[in-house]
Amino acid sequence: MYSTLLMSALSGLALVHAQSEATANPTIPAIPTSTAGIPTIEGALVYDGPPVIGYTGPGGNATIQNGNPAATFQAVFPTPEFDTATGTTISGSVTAMTPANGTGVMLTVSLANLPDPALYGPLVYHIHQLPVPSDGNCTGTMAHLDPTQRGELHACEAMAPQTCQAGDLAGKHGNITATTWNVSYTDLFLSTTPGSPYYFGDLSVVIHSSNATRLTCANFTMTSTSTSNTTSPSSTPTITPFMGAASTTFGSASLVGGVMVAIASFFL
Repeated sequence: MYSTLLMSALSGLALVHAQSEATANPTIPAIPTSTAGIPTIEGALVYDGPPVIGYTGPGGNATIQNGNPAATFQAVFPTPEFDTATGTTISGSVTAMTPANGTGVMLTVSLANLPDPALYGPLVYHIHQLPVPSDGNCTGTMAHLDPTQRGELHACEAMAPQTCQAGDLAGKHGNITATTWNVSYTDLFLSTTPGSPYYFGDLSVVIHSSNATRLTCANFTMTSTSTSNTTSPSSTPTITPFMGAASTTFGSASLVGGVMVAIASFFL
């Protein structure tokens, strides 16, 4: 009982604190009507809570994308980046290529000069539903690619990626937890077929700090019509659960941490 009360108290405190730091935003992602209008930062929920086993959107589970045509797309992050508050300039790219068997896509994420994860992490990244506008404003990319309309009310269940938003790369394959990040993996729920609801080739990828601030973004562009000669990724990231943007709040982490420790001490 005490452990349940403790977790409830900690979650509630984090949620209330994060909401006090956030502002309502008109680019809020698709979420159930009952929660419409809750505080967001640049269109992302400040707290999406722990995963709920089997939770999906109105469209059910995402569909494995078979028969993808051969293609390679790449998104290269620009200089300067959209939000320079972290004092770093993220560089690198996300490359997506059709594997030899045509099922899903292989992604290679190669990033450097990322902000200190101890201060701003874990960082998360997603494919968004619109390309970056000509002015480079990352908020113009709107919400995540989400053909099943799952929304962000509950965190992605990494062990059941078919239940997640198609564009939630960090949720399915792991958050960014270092200042240099190089990983490769296969995502079965993305398409290289134009017109498919899972097609990403004319969309964008956005990197966020842990409080959902959009740090940088880039559009995918086709670089070739070739395919990968392998069907398995060269490396697999470690999945680090992200319990929502409230897990880190810039400028006041010590205060929140102190209160949480005090609550924990009372119950333990």
